[in-house]
Amino acid sequence: MQLNDKWQGLCWPMMDFLRCVTAALIYFAISITAVAKYSDGASKAAGVFGFFATIVFAIDFYLIFNDVAKFLKQGDSAEENTANKAEEENSDSDSD
Repeated sequence: MQLNDKWQGLCWPMMDFLRCVTAALIYFAISITAVAKYSDGASKAAGVFGFFATIVFAIDFYLIFNDVAKFLKQGDSAEENTANKAEEENSDSDSD
């Protein structure tokens, strides 16, 4: 759908990070409920698969967090470089 081209005001790496965290929390809560509240075999299996999904989302959470951290560091270094260039251009030096 190329939503990243249509809505450029959103920080897409951060949106992916929030999606992953939300999914991990929801799967974890539902898995605990399935295991604790119901005693039949299907509920236990659903709880185990839910915990497995939680682990997968947690791994994805970790990987996305590293990508978001790199993305934010690139933004900070770009702002610093721009600020340094602007400061050098605006300085009144008599070295000319």
